[in-house]
Amino acid sequence: MTATATAGFRMPGAGRLMFLLAAIFAFSTTTDATADVRQFLGRLLVDVRVELDGVPFADPSILQLIETRVGEPLSMERVRESIDHLVGLGRFEDIRVFAEASTTRPDGVTVRWTLVPVQRISRIDLTGDTALPPDPVREQIAERFGPTPATSRVPEVVQLLTGYYTERGYRQARVEAGVVTDRAAELVTLRVAITAGPRTTIGQVVVRGGGEALDALIGELRLERGRAFDGPAIDARVSALENRLRDLGFYEANVDVTPTFVVGAPVVDLLVDVERGPRVRVVFAGDPLPENRRDALVSIRAERSVALDLLEDASRNIQAFLRQQGYRSAEAPYVREMQADQMILTFTVTRGPLHRLATMDVTGSAAMARGDILPLLVLQPGEPFADGRVATVAAAVTELYRVRGFAGVVVKPDVSVLPAQSADGQEVRQVTVRLVVTEGPQTTVGDVTIAGADALTGERVQPLLSLTSGKPFYRPHLEADRDAIARLYQNEGFQSVRVGAETSLHEDGHRLALRWTIREGARTFVDRVLVSGNVRVGADLIRQEVVLKPGSPLGAEAVVESQRRLATLGLFRRVRIAELPHGSSITRDILIDVEEAPPTTLSYGGGLEAGRQLGDVDGRAVDRIYFAPRGFFQVVRRNLWGKNRSVSFFSRVSLRPSDPGVDSTDPQDTGGYGFNEFRLVGTFREPRLIDTPGDFQLTAFVEQAVRSSFNFRRRGVRMEYGRRFGNALTLSGRYAFDKTSLFDTKIKEEDQLLIDRRFPQVRLSTITGTVLRDTRDDILDPSRGTLLGLDATVAARSLGSEVGFAKTFVQAFAYRRLPGGTPLTLVAGARVGTAVGFARVLDDEVVSDVPASERFFAGGDTTVRGFVLDRLGTATTLNVQGFPSGGSGLVVVNGELRTGYWKGLGGVGFVDAGNVFRRAGNIRVGDLRPAAGFGVRYRSPLGPLRVDIGFNLDRQILPTGLRERRSV
Repeated sequence: MTATATAGFRMPGAGRLMFLLAAIFAFSTTTDATADVRQFLGRLLVDVRVELDGVPFADPSILQLIETRVGEPLSMERVRESIDHLVGLGRFEDIRVFAEASTTRPDGVTVRWTLVPVQRISRIDLTGDTALPPDPVREQIAERFGPTPATSRVPEVVQLLTGYYTERGYRQARVEAGVVTDRAAELVTLRVAITAGPRTTIGQVVVRGGGEALDALIGELRLERGRAFDGPAIDARVSALENRLRDLGFYEANVDVTPTFVVGAPVVDLLVDVERGPRVRVVFAGDPLPENRRDALVSIRAERSVALDLLEDASRNIQAFLRQQGYRSAEAPYVREMQADQMILTFTVTRGPLHRLATMDVTGSAAMARGDILPLLVLQPGEPFADGRVATVAAAVTELYRVRGFAGVVVKPDVSVLPAQSADGQEVRQVTVRLVVTEGPQTTVGDVTIAGADALTGERVQPLLSLTSGKPFYRPHLEADRDAIARLYQNEGFQSVRVGAETSLHEDGHRLALRWTIREGARTFVDRVLVSGNVRVGADLIRQEVVLKPGSPLGAEAVVESQRRLATLGLFRRVRIAELPHGSSITRDILIDVEEAPPTTLSYGGGLEAGRQLGDVDGRAVDRIYFAPRGFFQVVRRNLWGKNRSVSFFSRVSLRPSDPGVDSTDPQDTGGYGFNEFRLVGTFREPRLIDTPGDFQLTAFVEQAVRSSFNFRRRGVRMEYGRRFGNALTLSGRYAFDKTSLFDTKIKEEDQLLIDRRFPQVRLSTITGTVLRDTRDDILDPSRGTLLGLDATVAARSLGSEVGFAKTFVQAFAYRRLPGGTPLTLVAGARVGTAVGFARVLDDEVVSDVPASERFFAGGDTTVRGFVLDRLGTATTLNVQGFPSGGSGLVVVNGELRTGYWKGLGGVGFVDAGNVFRRAGNIRVGDLRPAAGFGVRYRSPLGPLRVDIGFNLDRQILPTGLRERRSV
C-alpha cells in the first residue's frame, strides 16, 4: 500500500462564521433571569462540562482544545479560541456554549459545552435484490467519497448507486439509504436497500461500415441479441476493438455504439458505427535510413495516429537525426497519397554530403586562461559535424564567462566548410570551427548590505549568500541568494516575507554594490496541532511524526517534512496538512487530516524455478536440471493498538526434488518430488521502540530447505534493532536463537567434518552487528549508486550456543551509467566472507570448525555463474563423490555491462570469479575460478526478470573423475 501527501492552507469560511455566531448566541441566552452575558465575563469559572450528544464527554484530545478552564476568569477571547480549535478539527456538526451562574459560589460561573458530532459512515450494509456483487458496489462508494464518508453525503451516495446500476442495465433500479447509529456516536452504519429490477437486454443490433473483413472483429464486442446490457463493459470492448484495428494499421479507426432504449420494455437497440479508415503504409525513399531507428523517428505506429502535426514532427525528427550524424543539409519531406483503400506516407530522405570536424579553436579569450576553456571543447577532429553540437559548446563557453562575471560576453562560432573530398565513394566535407569571443568588462561584487533583518539578524543571513564582496557577479546566483533568504524566513514562520535586491554599478564600470532589502512581515506560530480522520491510528502517534509543535514557528520545510514522515508510515491513503487562521491572530492551528489505509493486507502468488542442482547417481555427484513450482501467502496487520506496530505472517512452499541420504536404509526411500522446501515466518515490528529513533523487530520462523550436500530444518527466533542515519546509512544489531538439524546428507560419515558428525543437530545463539550504506537509485534495477555492507556475527557457549564461532561478511557493489548519453550501465561487485570456529574438546577430540549451516557455499545464479549451485570449491571443500562441504572462506567478484531497455527487454554481459576455501587463511587470489556469459533482462509489471547463461572458463577434473560442465 502506498500513501500520497498534499498540503493546503484554508481560510475561515461561512460555515466557520455560522458556528461562531451560533455559539455566541447560545452563550448569551440562558434560562437564568439575570442572564446577561456581560455579568458573566470576568467571573471565576467554577465548573466546565463537555457533552457529546447529551452524554458527558471526557476525550483528552478534545478537552485540551477547550481554553475555558476551571479557576480562570471567563473571557470571550477564550471562548472564541476554543470554538476555532473545535471547528478546525472538523469532527463536529454543531458547537454550543451555555453559561449560567454557579449554585455553589455567588461570584462563580458554570460553562457547558454541547457538541454534536459529524457522523461518519464506518460500515455499509447492502440489502434487498442487489443483483450485482456487493464488493464492487462498496468500492464505488469508497472511491468517490472515501472510506468514512459523512452522513450528509447520503443523498449523493443514493444518486451514485442509482447511476451505477443504470449504466449496467438496471434502468428501473431503486436505491434507498438510511443511517443506523453505532455504539460510537461518531460512527454509523449506512443501510442501503436496493431493488435492482429487471435488467435491460440487447435487442436489435445494426452495424454500419463493417464489411466481411471486420465481421470477426466486431464479433469481439459480444453484442448478441438477448445478452445483458452493461454499458462500461461495452465501452471497454469498444476501446479494445479500436486498439486492435490500429494495431493492424488502421490508425484512423473509430467505433461508436449508440444505444436506443425501447419504451415500455427492458430492451435496448444498438447502432454500431465503424469507421475503419484507410490502412496506413509508410515508405522511405531516397537515401537509406537505419531500420532500427525508423519506428522511433516516425512514431505513428506507437502513437496510432496520422495527425498532421505528428507527421511534421516525424519529418523534423529524421532531419535532426541525420544532421546529428554529420549530414548538415539533410531533408526529409513527406507526401500523403491515397491508393485504393491505402494511405501511403512517403518520406523522401536526402542526406547530402557528409561533414566532418577538422579543427576547433577559440580566439579572443584575453581575460580567461586557455586551460579553463579547453576542457569545454569536447568535439574531436574526425567526428561528424553538427551545428547543434557546436552551438552547445559555444553556450558552455558563454556560461563559463558569465559565471566569472562577464555578463556581456558574446561567443560566436565561425564555421568554414572546406572543398569536397571523396572517401569510400561518398562526398565528404571537412569543417573548421573557430569560436570568436568578445569578452566585454568583468563585473565583481563590491559592498553588500542587508537592510530590514530585525527578527533574524544579518549574521544569520550572511552565510547563505554566494555573492559576497570580491566575487564575480552572476545573476543566477543573485536569484539563488534571494530564494535562500526567503526560504530561511519562511522556515522561521515569516510567511509573508518579501526580499528585494538593488544593484548599482560603480563609476569604474567593474564593481557592483548590492543591497538586500527584507520586509519580514508578521511571524506566525503554531497554536494547536489538530488531528482529524483517524479511526484506528492514535492521534499521539500522528503528532509524534509531525515536526510542527505548539509554540514553534510555522515553517514551510516543517510542513513538507511532516507530510513525508506521515506518508512514510504506510498507514494512510492520503495526508493533508492545512493551516487554520485565528482571525487577525499571529497563531494558527495546524490540521492534520488523514485517510487511513486498510489495516490488513493479503498477498499471494506463485512461480516456477528452474536450474541445475547436484544429485546422487551411483554414489557420484552429478548435476541435473530440476523444475520447482512454488507459491507464497502473506498477511500483514498494521496499526496495532493505535500505534505504527505491525504483525505479519509469511508462508512459502516449493515442490522440489530431493535424493535420500547415504545413511538411508529404507528401500522405498527413492527421493523424488515433494514439498521438500517450505518457510513459515511470523514477524512483529515496532518502529521507534520506547520513543527511540530505531525500529524493533521480533521474528519467529520454521524452515526446511534442500542444499546440494544435505537438507536441513531450522526453527528459531530473532530480535533486531536498527536505526537509519540519513537516507543511506543503516546500523542494526540482531540476536538469534535457533536449532538446525541436518538430514539426507550426501557425504559419507567418514568424509564428514568432525563438527557435522558430533553436531548433526546444533543449537546456536548468535549476536550480529550490521552496517549498510545504500545509495542506489533503484533497489530492484539500479543504474547508479553504491551498496556497501558489513556483517559481523559471534556465537558463544556462554550465550547458550553449543558451539562457538566468529564470522564476517563484507560486500560492495557499484553501479554507474557510462558517460556520453549511452544506455549502458557498468556494475562491479565483490563479496568476502571469513569464519573461524572456537575450539571445543569432546571425548578427547578437538572440534574447531564452523557448523554446516553457517559455512560458505558458492556457485549458481547469485554468486559465480557458470558453476552449478554450490559446486564451486577447492579440493579440500569437495569430497571424493564431488559433493561440497562448504568452507570458512569465500571470495566472489562480479562485473556486468547492462544495456538499456527496449520494449521492456535488455541485455547483459558478465564476468564472474570466486571460490570457497576450507579455512579463511587458505584464501588465495590465484585460486579464484573465472566464468563469463550473457543474459537477458525483462522489465515486467511484477518486477525485473532475468535469464543468464554462464560459461566455465577454467574447467577442471572433479574428484569423481569427470570434467566440469562447460556452461550452466
